[in-house]
This record gives sequence, C-alpha cells and structure tokens, in this order.
Amino acid sequence: MGRTPRCDGPGVWHHVMNRGIARRTAFETGRDVRFFLSRLARAAREGWIEIHAYCVMTTHFHLLVRSPEKGLSLAMCRILNDYVRWFNRSRRRDGPLFRGRFRSYPVDSLRYRRQVVRYIDSNPGDARITTSDGAYPHGSAYHYRRQSGPPWLERGWIEEAACSFSRRDKFDVRAYDECFGSPVDAGMVRVIEKRVELGLPNTDPVDDLLGAAPPRVLTWMRRKALLADGSSIGTPLCDIEDTLSLLAHLLAKYPDWRIGKGRTKRSAPELLTVALLRDLCGATWAEIALRTNTSEQGAMRTYRKHARALEDHPDYADIAAREYAKTLDRCYST
Repeated sequence: MGRTPRCDGPGVWHHVMNRGIARRTAFETGRDVRFFLSRLARAAREGWIEIHAYCVMTTHFHLLVRSPEKGLSLAMCRILNDYVRWFNRSRRRDGPLFRGRFRSYPVDSLRYRRQVVRYIDSNPGDARITTSDGAYPHGSAYHYRRQSGPPWLERGWIEEAACSFSRRDKFDVRAYDECFGSPVDAGMVRVIEKRVELGLPNTDPVDDLLGAAPPRVLTWMRRKALLADGSSIGTPLCDIEDTLSLLAHLLAKYPDWRIGKGRTKRSAPELLTVALLRDLCGATWAEIALRTNTSEQGAMRTYRKHARALEDHPDYADIAAREYAKTLDRCYST
C-alpha cells in the first residue's frame, strides 16, 4: 500500500506528531526532552520550519509548525534521526524508537488551528501529569503564560490570535487563556486525532462554512455530493457522536417526512443523517452502515438519494443547508 502524499508546500501549517513504538517511553528524562528540543531549535534556526506550539510527553510529541520553504519532511527526518541515534547511543540500544513515519495534517483553517493549539496544550492535563497545562515545563503553553521563552519559538501568530480573540491591544496571560485556555471538547479531540491518523491532504472548508448563508452552504453540499463516488472520504469536520446527538431532533420533528415515489420513498431525516456523517464527519461507508443499521451498499444508495433530493426538492435542500450550518457552528462554538 502506497504512502499518503504529504501536503508540504511553502507556507503550509501542520499538526505534527509521533509516538514511541508499541507506545513505549520515547522521552525518559528531562535530558532527553532537552536534546529533542535542541534539534527543533536547530531546524528553526536553519529556516526549515517555524515552531508555533509544542508539547513533549513521555511517549509522544505534538507540534504546530509552519513550513516556510517546503521543509517539513527534511526537518522532521533530521530531527527524529538525530534524536533516535542519540537516544540509542546513550542507552547502548539499537533499533527503531518511534512507530514509523511521523504523522502530519495540514492546518489551513484558522478556527481549526485554534483547536489544535488547545489540544496540544491539554495533553499534560489529560495525562494527569499536572493539574495546570501552563505548569508543564515541556510545552509551549508554559512559555506563553510567562511571556518569555526560547528564541526559536515563533510567537507571532498565537499572540496575534489571542489579542484578536480577547479584544486586547496587548498580549498577556489573560489573552492567551481566553483564546487557548479552555478545555477541548471530547468530540473535537476525536476529530483532531482522526485527521492526524488519516493524514488526508484535503482542503479544510471550516472557515468558509462557519457563519455562511444557506445558499453558500448548499453550493458546497451539492459539490460534495457530486464528488462522493464511494471511494474516498473528505476532511473530518465534526465528530460522529456529536453529530448524531445533534441530529436526534430531526426524527422527532419530521417523523412522517419522506422523499421519493412509491416503494422508493425514504425518510428525509435518514437521508440527511447519512449525508452529514459522510460530508461533515468524513465517515466511511462501513461506519455509516454501522451507525444507521444498514449495509454499505444501502448507505451509498441513501447518499445518492440525498444528492438527488438536493436538486429536486427545494424544501429538503433548504433544511439540509440549515442543519449542516447548525451542526458545524455547534462543533466549533467552544
């Protein structure tokens, strides 16, 4: 099976992570972390990557980086190779330390980028290493909350985003906490982890769709329906569990609403459920079949009926656009 192509163009932002092989400890001491950070610092000084946020845990690490000149793959290859060689020499061991090729996902949406920073910052608290994310010394949140830190940590975008979000003229700890300090919703955690696991180089439409008028959302839905050929999935924008929970009201609100003719009539809420799981959650046909108590072929047929309904039934298209927008808004409202 071929590798998924990595989106590594100039100026692209990435959420990067890797984990110790078999979930073993990859950073055993503070000295290990310092050496790893020294490799990050060298990559930043060489101009291969900009490091905007990071967290180094015992078994894994997370980075939010920007690649100014298409340098992500080169930078991470050198960083990890140097670190693994140093780790092995210091312990007289050999063999791999990380589970394989590092994982990365492009972060081209500003709304999603904020969620990624919050996710990176929350790792120590989620692991119960510390009760305060800002108290963990091996993460960028520690430095942002102290308004000082290593020179290789690129602070520009995060400080600007914090000031804009908190409506403050000057960056301080309060601005950072207001923008990035709140806990990440469990559903968003699953979305972030799914994106990194899949590594799909797809465009993220979150910023374009949030707050968009129904006609623009409908245009996007129709374009997605034309592309849904049953083979590839799109960027996960929302969590499956959260989306199903938000859609529960549809069955109660429109219990008798059916679309089609004769025996081919289908429940409109069922069509919309399948479509939302596919378009917003990036669910596979197998996942959709499991969640909707049907077969994979049945899920595909239902989605095709949804696509036709968007064109043939204006009332269905209008409600579908509003439900898409409402679900997205709720997923990114925190």
